[in-house]
Amino acid sequence: MTEAADLVRALYRAYQDRDWDRATALFHPDVVVVMPATAERLVGRPAVVSFQRSYPEPWGTMSVRRVLTDAEGAVAELLVEAPSGPDSAVAAFWRTREGLLSEGVEYWVDIGAGVPGAHRAALPDTQAARRAWEA
Repeated sequence: MTEAADLVRALYRAYQDRDWDRATALFHPDVVVVMPATAERLVGRPAVVSFQRSYPEPWGTMSVRRVLTDAEGAVAELLVEAPSGPDSAVAAFWRTREGLLSEGVEYWVDIGAGVPGAHRAALPDTQAARRAWEA
């Protein structure tokens, strides 16, 4: 496993544990995190950690499903199982600098919240996939 993958896994474990000191230590001082779905941009360790720390509880159980790496960093696929639904899927892209997480882009979606187009909704594979996510 690469350094970037280790950092990404450690970050989401720290988030799950609500261990804000451990999370802070993984970020470059000038870290930037962008969340395109909500048009949010967080700049610097204090802003990123404050955002996470103040997120309303209970926000569920976060698990890393997989981490893939390349020469620039790592991407994680996450599942957040919410106590009262809906569950969320996350794709998080991270770059590192000086051995720390420096740039992140997180795409969050509520599982099953989107509706496929009518031409796809009736397809057996689409219906089976929706049933599997709802199980």
